Amino acid sequence: MAKVQPIRDLKRIKAIKNMLKGSGTPRNYLLFTLGINFALRISDLLKLRIADVLDKREPWGVLYF
Repeated sequence: MAKVQPIRDLKRIKAIKNMLKGSGTPRNYLLFTLGINFALRISDLLKLRIADVLDKREPWGVLYF
C-alpha cells in the first residue's frame, strides 16, 4: 500500500476549502475542515455520528463553529 502524505501547504488547504465551500454541499466542506483543524484521518471522520458533535446546551442541539 502506498503512503499518503498530509497536505501541508496553507495555500492548497485554502484553495480546497474554497472549492468545497462553493460546491453547494456543506457536508464535504465540514468534513474537510474538521479533519484539518483536529488532525483527523478519514477513517476517524467517517466514524463520527451526529451525537458526537451535538451540543445539548444549545436550544437546537447544534454545535456552531
